[in-house]
Amino acid sequence: MAETDFRRESLSGFLRARRAALTPEQVGLAPGVRRRTPGLRREELALLAGVGVTWYTWLEQGREINPSPEVLGSLARTLRLDAAETDYLFRLAGHQPRPAPPSDDLEVAPALLRLVQAQAPAPAFLTDPDWEVRAWNRPADAMFEFSLVPAGQRNLAWVAFAHRANRRRVVDWEHHARRTLAELRAAYAERGGDGNPAAARLAALIERLRQSFPEAAAWLDEHQVRERAGIEKDMVHEKVGRLRLDHLVLGAPDNLRLVVLAPRDPATAERLRALVPADDLQNV
Repeated sequence: MAETDFRRESLSGFLRARRAALTPEQVGLAPGVRRRTPGLRREELALLAGVGVTWYTWLEQGREINPSPEVLGSLARTLRLDAAETDYLFRLAGHQPRPAPPSDDLEVAPALLRLVQAQAPAPAFLTDPDWEVRAWNRPADAMFEFSLVPAGQRNLAWVAFAHRANRRRVVDWEHHARRTLAELRAAYAERGGDGNPAAARLAALIERLRQSFPEAAAWLDEHQVRERAGIEKDMVHEKVGRLRLDHLVLGAPDNLRLVVLAPRDPATAERLRALVPADDLQNV
């Protein structure tokens, strides 16, 4: 079976199963009588989702139909899908899942916070899909001084340009700053353009960088694009000297990213241990 056929068959089965699991009462409809099968009828679901009955029937039958992200979003809401189920629906239909909207009061799971702290003495922090820094450990604060940055400006891309101490500490800062802009462009395109609120937020960040930093404006005009990924990075911290690091970006729950700066050699590992006294780490 071809991959496309398998995906359509999986989509068909998923839609049928979720429709059958949803009762009329859950969506505000009268239960009615003479229901031969459990769950909603196809015509009821189509009406609630704002799509044609014939079109939805064909989609559920696995025919060659390409629903838009907007239609998929409407189906997900009508079927009461959670975040994981919505992502699955989008992927089965051949679309990238839409990033969740940010929440200024996002509560990071305690297990994730413990994981961030456990990376010490390596600096580690969490970022959300908009590159906002949500949590960090003591070595990361010693390196990037996140706690001194106002909450509204604690965006990783913004800090890369606006934080003068960070610019001085990064070896070959221009190379890494250009890479940051290229990764932002790729993330914006992945979100589908300004019609998507998540993409519009990244567009606003990119424009803010353009207006605030002449070098950012010049480099953005080069239209470089790069996937966000790990990279080797060297830094020179005034307290401990040169640090040779692996900048790792790992997926985490709730659409977060765990960023860890791991030592590439024993000398760096020893200097990271000197960056934050052991007693301070034990008091976190």
